[in-house]
Amino acid sequence: MTYKQHLVKNFLSNDEIESLTYDNKTVIESDSGDLTLYNQRQLAQSIIDKISTHIGPIEVRKSHVYNLTQPYRLHCDAGFDGDAYYTVIVPLDDNPQGGLYVMDQWANHAYSIEKYFKQSKQPVLSLEEQKTLIHGFDETKTLPDWIYFAHLKQRTGFTIKEFIDYQYNTAIMIPSVHFHCSQNVKDFESKKSLAIFTRRK
Repeated sequence: MTYKQHLVKNFLSNDEIESLTYDNKTVIESDSGDLTLYNQRQLAQSIIDKISTHIGPIEVRKSHVYNLTQPYRLHCDAGFDGDAYYTVIVPLDDNPQGGLYVMDQWANHAYSIEKYFKQSKQPVLSLEEQKTLIHGFDETKTLPDWIYFAHLKQRTGFTIKEFIDYQYNTAIMIPSVHFHCSQNVKDFESKKSLAIFTRRK
């Protein structure tokens, strides 16, 4: 499939940042560090319009501000209804830790590779399932033995498409079907970002 990403600096205005809400909170527990989601009931229309400028008319499937206390592991955001389009990530830390690794591999359904969040509804694939359900999966390949992937228990089958460094308020737009993960860094503490999951309008 065709892969195209978009990076947009100074994406959110001050008013848009202030419009984000923190009263609809979900904590997803993990033995290695909880994930807190602040679900956004409705994004400002100006944010949706900005996204549409780059990827065409969209609707928001869901959105939240997340606060990670461990780096995200390999997963894709393809959803469960076959209508996923782009995932938009906007770092909200003044000095974000690490960045984003996007993989060549993709799937038309939301999947994870490891079970580490206790309440996650996203299916976790066995190695045999990965071979049949993930496009481009190649068990002869593996991700490098770098500190950046030290949080991953399984690296088999995946290859790096690109690395995108996190910068404050720079929107990262990638096709939701591509597997991706956070970059692990030494002394990782937390990461706060706005995540928006879209469909074509």
